[in-house]
Amino acid sequence: MSAPLDEINRYIGTEAPPIEYVIDTGSIKMFADSIMDPDPLYCDERYAKTTRYGGIIAPQTFFGGATSLRGLKAGDSRTMSAISVPIPPGWTSIAAGDDFQFFTAVKPGDILTCRERVTEAYEKQGRSGHLIFVTREKTFTNQYGQIVMIRKLSGVLLGPSSEKNAINNRHTTSDEDFSTEFPALVVGPVTIRYLAMFAVATAEFVDIHYDRDYAQSLGLPDVIVQGLYKTAIIAQMLKNWTGDGTLIRGLIVQHRGMDIAGNTLTAGGRIIGTSQQQNGKLTKCGVWVYNQYGQRTTVGTASLAIP
Repeated sequence: MSAPLDEINRYIGTEAPPIEYVIDTGSIKMFADSIMDPDPLYCDERYAKTTRYGGIIAPQTFFGGATSLRGLKAGDSRTMSAISVPIPPGWTSIAAGDDFQFFTAVKPGDILTCRERVTEAYEKQGRSGHLIFVTREKTFTNQYGQIVMIRKLSGVLLGPSSEKNAINNRHTTSDEDFSTEFPALVVGPVTIRYLAMFAVATAEFVDIHYDRDYAQSLGLPDVIVQGLYKTAIIAQMLKNWTGDGTLIRGLIVQHRGMDIAGNTLTAGGRIIGTSQQQNGKLTKCGVWVYNQYGQRTTVGTASLAIP
């Protein structure tokens, strides 16, 4: 075990003070706009009242934005990582994956309380060099004490000698089959404007996603697309296919490559099986995102409660 990992392991099991988001229609609309989702359910109260929800709801993966924060200023770093694990000097942190469980829809007026804890840390020595992975779990409950969603987010710390290799290795062209059973969703070009909007819509302000000079100073080729952005457009693709985003029960993805500002992203997927759960049968799907160069940069699975 390396010294950096040994230091990070001291934070395993640590729980951060709770953070509250008061959900408003403006934050929901900004999130939908940032991922270029024109669904009127997210912005048109008159239309939304005619649906079974009786009003506006939020897209899956939305949990609150910068203007929703209660007791924290917009841009507070704790909204990204409420527990600051020690990052060695010269190292860089990027998103490695997301694991969402969804339980109930988020609506304007909800007060979501987020509780975060560090659950795991481990290291690997591979083609990219020395990597340390850190997993955090965020549990969101509403004002009624109901769990709305659980998000497990994985990040990877890149050592100074690893960074350039990681960038190159994570931009390889995949020879996997892209054929999809679902109507593909094409989003883009995803310019810096949309990435900045997404940062506000999620209250996750990380400079490599909207500051070109800063990103390039770290050796990155350009501003990079948020991992959560790609998770969100996969959820959007599934919502478009099923006609109801609340049928998504789980979404697990790994970010295997970086996308940069200006890329056009395509989300697709296919059914790969079914499983019997306590509350009924779930349809399991393989899902992915690839860019205009044919590079599949995000892959994963989704669980859908299709009637």
